[in-house]
This record gives sequence, C-alpha cells and structure tokens, in this order.
Amino acid sequence: MDAELAATDETGMSQYLKETRRYHLVILFALLSVALWFTPVQHIISIGRFQHYSMAIFVFSCGYFIQSAFSWKELSNWGRLAYLLTGIFFTSVSIVFLQNPWLVDRASVASEDKLQMRTGMMLSYMTVSIVIGIVWLKVAYDEAMEKRNKQRHPDQAN
Repeated sequence: MDAELAATDETGMSQYLKETRRYHLVILFALLSVALWFTPVQHIISIGRFQHYSMAIFVFSCGYFIQSAFSWKELSNWGRLAYLLTGIFFTSVSIVFLQNPWLVDRASVASEDKLQMRTGMMLSYMTVSIVIGIVWLKVAYDEAMEKRNKQRHPDQAN
C-alpha cells in the first residue's frame, strides 16, 4: 500500500515538474535575484540603493531570456512574445534604476523636469505592464483551451 502511494506521489511530482518545466529557470533566477537583493553589495562596491535594486532586477530579467531560449521550440508565438516582452520590461526597469539615482526622493533634489519625467515613466511602465499582462492572459487562455481540447479528444492528441 505504501509503495503504491509512493509511486503515485512520484508520478504526480514528475507530472508536476514536467508541466512546469517552462518556468524552472525563471524561478531559479528569481531566487538568485532575491539572494542578491538581500546581499549587502554596498559593503563590497560603492553603489546606491536603487543601483543595488537594479542589479537584482537585471538578474531576474535574465531568467526570462534564458528560459525562452531553452523553451523556444515548445512555446507558441504568443508564449515567446510573453517571455521576451517580460524580459525586456524588467531589463528596462533595471537600466532606469541604474542610470537614475534621483528617482529616490531622499537621494538628491530632483528638478521639476525630472519630477515630470518620473511621472511619465510611471505611466509608461504601467501601460506597458498592462499590455504584457494581456499577452500572458492570451498565453494562459490558449494553453487552457489546448488542454481542454486534449481532454475532450484524447485520440487526436499529439
């Protein structure tokens, strides 16, 4: 009985790992990013807080690019677009944080132009994040429809 339960758990876990394989590298790089976030890099090199955040966000964005490269053949065109857009989005956030330490209110005195630029950047990033969210919803919808069709017509599965 215990051997049967263990075999079921093993196949259940292997099935879960197989179904989530397109996210493993993103998760790994997210964990690396969190580790970098909590590492006191300022004790090693002289950087600001937002530049430290920039490094962690860049590591996270690398996960999307590397995962898309490894999963390229099994991703749909929408899936490829979703991974690449998300990677580009987080890379651009890291570049903005790296090059604009004045974004922190206490870091430096921002001019009126910079304050307007900050508002424009926030609105732009909010708009782009909504578009990326819509692309991910399209990917999720397509995958759900594919899974549903496979369940309805198992004889036509690849």
